[in-house]
Amino acid sequence: AHSVGRVHCANLVHRLYPTVDPTLNPVYAEYLKGRCPTPDPDPDAVVYARNDRETPMILDNNYYKNIINHKGLLIVDQQLASDPRTTPFVQKMAADNSYFHEQFSRAIALLSENNPLTGDQGEVRKDCRYVNI
Repeated sequence: AHSVGRVHCANLVHRLYPTVDPTLNPVYAEYLKGRCPTPDPDPDAVVYARNDRETPMILDNNYYKNIINHKGLLIVDQQLASDPRTTPFVQKMAADNSYFHEQFSRAIALLSENNPLTGDQGEVRKDCRYVNI
């Protein structure tokens, strides 16, 4: 799902400042610094970088191509491409958009069968990081 997402600068500046994370593509790091020009962004500001610059609002396998090319926004994204346990999956997803769509569809179907909360069980969060007050 990171294919169509974005990351607020507050969640990625630690990869840019004070020094650039060596696992980031240097050209991509410069782009990110343009999007997130300060190491201390205002957490309430809507300053972000997209997970996928090439096809930002299309659900496709570009996310996987990006992390192979060291353009993962989050450390956890980049670790998928470098961990020997997950590298083969990343490579297969990057190489075959149809395979990616099949696996994404399968994952969504599995999640939908996971007994979601209904009625007044739980809440829809105004900010996904915090329980509503």
